[in-house]
Amino acid sequence: MSRLSDLVQDTRLSTSFENNFTIHHHNDSDDENHARSTWRLEYWKDTDHLGRGGCGEVWLQECVRGGKRGNDRRAVKVIPWRNLKDKREKYMTELEAIAKFSQKRYSKCFVKLLGWYDTDSSLYIAMEYFPLGDLQKYMANAGPINEADAREISLQVLEGLSYMHRQGFAHRDIKPGNVLIRSQPPKSKWWVKISDFGISKRVEGSMNAVSSVRGTIPYMAPELLWHEPNTSAPINHQAADMWALGEMAYRILTQTAVFPTQNSLVNYLVNTSLFPIEKLCQQDASPDATSFIRSLMEPHPDKRLTAEKAMEHAWLTSMKDHRPHVSKSPALASLYAL
Repeated sequence: MSRLSDLVQDTRLSTSFENNFTIHHHNDSDDENHARSTWRLEYWKDTDHLGRGGCGEVWLQECVRGGKRGNDRRAVKVIPWRNLKDKREKYMTELEAIAKFSQKRYSKCFVKLLGWYDTDSSLYIAMEYFPLGDLQKYMANAGPINEADAREISLQVLEGLSYMHRQGFAHRDIKPGNVLIRSQPPKSKWWVKISDFGISKRVEGSMNAVSSVRGTIPYMAPELLWHEPNTSAPINHQAADMWALGEMAYRILTQTAVFPTQNSLVNYLVNTSLFPIEKLCQQDASPDATSFIRSLMEPHPDKRLTAEKAMEHAWLTSMKDHRPHVSKSPALASLYAL
């Protein structure tokens, strides 16, 4: 494995194990007590199994001793090295992406990395825990979501994609299952965060530089579905993210797929007037909502709204508290690239 980036190295946790405890060794400063250096041990213990994925599983851990107030639970992804084989670089890329977008300026949009550690047998990725679960599970129980809420959720996911795309990344697996719920009505306002950077990709230089196909089939853009694996044809993965966002917004509003069969998708690609707006109409979706989704799901990637342009769409700008998160000024906008 090649040298880890500084960003990944800096998030590595000094770790030991004792009985059933994971112990992290911290050398912190304590400003409140005017202590320049304070050794602290955190003891964590598995308390619940949260799920299983393609390469590993996720556990809920609780801090039983030595933790800081308000940080007593976390989700830990456990990935056996034997399952990765030649994919170690892929998960280092995931760590780099999570670490990058855990910075304060981005953390409102992304699941936060709390650190990582490893053993001879496994890689462990500790992240903030979301007891409310993901949007897919919410939708399965709640049914179609009203337009005001769907718009708020779509805006928050879009804002995250805008940050990623501007920094030269594509997520490549946007779907409700990868959108975790921090808070929700009626107790609070919607606050969702993007998760699962396992197949995210840095695509700097040319956004079309990555030709490998990844993702979840029902949310994959047509150019991904029919991509020839043995060709070097470029793929615009950031445009594919936008298609997936359109599919997700449609499903939030209607609880159905935009194109439930391959034939219906092919017919639309041949004749774009066949975009299925009937389900949206049945849910009394506004013309702006329909326009937003259709603009994200243009057959040709170059015709889809970019994340920046989508932020300016009338469906989102009509929100009272909508604020552009990046200045139009080139001088100020350049600061965000630092």
